[in-house]
Formats: sequence, C-alpha cells, structure tokens
Amino acid sequence: MKRRNIIIFAGVVFLFFAGAVVAGYFLSQPSKNDTSNVTNNTNNTTTIINQSSVNQSQNTQSDFISAAKAKSIASQYLSSNSKYKNFAAGTPTLKGSVYYVPMVVANDNSQSAKGTVVGNVKVDARTGSVLGTESWDIETGEPINQAP
Repeated sequence: MKRRNIIIFAGVVFLFFAGAVVAGYFLSQPSKNDTSNVTNNTNNTTTIINQSSVNQSQNTQSDFISAAKAKSIASQYLSSNSKYKNFAAGTPTLKGSVYYVPMVVANDNSQSAKGTVVGNVKVDARTGSVLGTESWDIETGEPINQAP
C-alpha cells in the first residue's frame, strides 16, 4: 500500500514540476502584438466608411416614398386589375430602391388559403410607379416576374 501511495505522490509532483516548466517557458517568451495598429486603422477606416454609407442612404432614402404609400399604391394596383381581385397588399419591405409589397390572399375563393403570400407587387421607391409583379414557380421556387 505504501509503495502505491509513493508512486502516486511521485506522479503528482512530476506533473506539478512539468507544468511549472511549461508555464515558465511561455512566460519567458516576448509578447508579440504586431497587429494592434493595423486593427485600429482598419476599425477607423471601417467606421468612416460606415458613417459615409449611413449618410448616403439617409440622403437617398429621404427621396423615397413611405412604406405606407407603397402599400397604398400596391393596393390600388391590385384592386384595379381583375387578375388580382382576390389579393390584398401586405407589409412592404425595401430592397435597394424597390418596395416589395406582398400579395396576400384576401378571401376563401382562391386556390391558396386566406392569408397566404403568393407574390409581390414591385413599387419604385423614388417614383411610386408599379414595376410589375413577382410570383414563384410552384415546382422550382424560381421567381416569375411580370410587367405591369
């Protein structure tokens, strides 16, 4: 029993000294942080670019119609076209300079269930004109764009 305890004690002492040697080695190495200036310059440049982009998009988006106006335009377009009489306009999303206004099934007299989004009316965010509609192929999921 004593021999077993001595072997365990010797193993623990060996591991302790080995750990101390490894820690000493790493502590004696000079620290190298050559990327601090590059990182700071990159962050400053990125911040300037991001601020510039925000200013540009604020300037550009101030020329855009509102999402509510895009929804109203899409709603008028859908109600004026007999092909889209079963659809209502959903909540628009802005992508670039185009509002995508969902075409939502408005009643139960359609192939799709009420509330289903079956496509989008594309509204130009600058002029408010309808650019056409976008729906999806049932089999492939690929977009199908149609002119107004």
